[in-house]
Amino acid sequence: MKNNRFGIFLIVSSLLVIALVVGLLLQRQQGVQASHIRVQGLGVTRALTALPFATLAPKGGRPSVLNSLLIHHDNPDFGYAAVTALDGTILAEVTSPGVVVPGTALPSGTGSLFGERLTESLPEKRTFREFYGPVMDDGNLKAFVRVGYVEPRHLLALKDLPFFAFLALAMFLLVPLILFIVKREMAPLGAISAQLEALLGEANMRAQSPHAAHDVGALAAKLNSYLENANARIRELEQDGAKTIASGRLLEYGSNKLNAVLQCLPDGLLILDPSGEVTFASSKIEPLLGIDIHAVLSSSLDAWCEDPELKALFARYRNGSCEAGRQITIKFNPIKVPDKRVCATAKPLVGGLGSMAFGTLIVLHDATREYLGLQAGNDFVAHVSHELKSPLNVIAMYSEMLHAAGADDEQLRIEAINVIQDEVERMNLLVGNLLNVSKLEMGSMSPERHRVKLDELLQDAFNHALPRAESKSVRMEIQLPREMAAVSIDKDLFRIALNNLLTNAIKYSDVGAAVTLIADEGDDDIVISVRDSGIGIAPEDQAHVFEKFYRAAEVGVNQRGGHGLGLYLASQIVELHHGRLTLSSELGHGSEFSIHLKKMPSLLQGANVL
Repeated sequence: MKNNRFGIFLIVSSLLVIALVVGLLLQRQQGVQASHIRVQGLGVTRALTALPFATLAPKGGRPSVLNSLLIHHDNPDFGYAAVTALDGTILAEVTSPGVVVPGTALPSGTGSLFGERLTESLPEKRTFREFYGPVMDDGNLKAFVRVGYVEPRHLLALKDLPFFAFLALAMFLLVPLILFIVKREMAPLGAISAQLEALLGEANMRAQSPHAAHDVGALAAKLNSYLENANARIRELEQDGAKTIASGRLLEYGSNKLNAVLQCLPDGLLILDPSGEVTFASSKIEPLLGIDIHAVLSSSLDAWCEDPELKALFARYRNGSCEAGRQITIKFNPIKVPDKRVCATAKPLVGGLGSMAFGTLIVLHDATREYLGLQAGNDFVAHVSHELKSPLNVIAMYSEMLHAAGADDEQLRIEAINVIQDEVERMNLLVGNLLNVSKLEMGSMSPERHRVKLDELLQDAFNHALPRAESKSVRMEIQLPREMAAVSIDKDLFRIALNNLLTNAIKYSDVGAAVTLIADEGDDDIVISVRDSGIGIAPEDQAHVFEKFYRAAEVGVNQRGGHGLGLYLASQIVELHHGRLTLSSELGHGSEFSIHLKKMPSLLQGANVL
């Protein structure tokens, strides 16, 4: 039914088009004919007005030139030509058969103008397009020349009938051709409609267009519905894509943040997959193991790992070994960084319920400080035990000697008392240093500053160390300026630092060596130096001598006693006074420790002095 309607619509449309084309052609033909008549009429009128009046209207019955005009004129629409007097009397005329010259008067005021008008011949009821112009005789207006042509009508001439019939037939024959082409081109619409139905759903399509098999409008509706659904689906996919991108970026941000956190941890991290291969390594493993991180991630274990302890740890967690369920900790010295002590702890990565293993986490911790601290602590205990045991043995020995000899031997009694007193002082110094170090580390030691005369304090420290130097045959010297500015210090704490420096200098000086206490005053500070000509300190040990429990490893140092607290305590006391303790030493040529203190402001010079 839809196709029949479309055919009828094409036929009617073609007939309307044919009628429109024929009408336009007739109108154009009439316009061309009117234009041709106008050109010819004006030309004939101008030609006749150029002739003498006597030629146009001869007297005596002679023929007018107008007769030749009718004979030689080739326009079938020619109606008449006349010469009319001013009062309207026709002086001469020539007409086509059956044509009467209209008696219509000329318009007034046209004596010197050419003109054009439509006139009507009453007997024939025919309309003529008339062209007129003036006829002059000796410069005077004598008459008018009038030339008339039949006005073209909108009638189909018989001679044009075959042309228009052929044109209409050709246009009409296009209708079945167009219908055939349209049917052939629209044949795939059924398949398209079926595909759209399959895409959109049969129930939905029937509700929209129940007779849509071969209807272009229904197909367009289906296509619009499909496009709407497709656009909705595209929007959903775009939203899902945006959510996926946002989730991906969030995961990437979380992963990057977690990676940054793992990289910032002070310990080195290695993450193994269930098969035992390294999947993550932090940059901290490079200084711990001396291995490039890229080699760890891109090479096999045998290619980059040279430490047998670490290889054995990896082997326990390879290919889901039974060892993978428990935590294991090992300690070793890396081959490429032998001065470090590394603690490696392997722990399985399990799921929330503890049923699924994601791999193994290996934490590499730099335990060098703890190891050295533990070793130093053990050494310290041994040294302290020795330092306490030696004076106790001496005291016990002299006590037995006093008990055996009694009070009769005065010389022995005096010697024993002096030795016992020295050993007791030695033990008191050790115990005092231990207590002071404990106070420093607990933060309970705070200096009580007073304005102190430094020369008296230095002289007192020198006199206190002099007997010990004489007992070792070490020469003591002191170099002080005549007048020294006062300083604001804690006198008791500063005396401990000076005693430790002097005791340390005497201890590491050989027989006949010299220990000198020097004070030098500058513009802004005061420098107190303890210089000795003893065994000196090696360059590699100079950076560690102020550390707690540290003792140099040179031959002869350990035999001189000590517990590694004197210089540490002295440096801490100097720092509490906002000063600094420096060292200048050369192995085999002695050492010089210097305390740099700021002088008191001049406004405080008048304060009380202790």
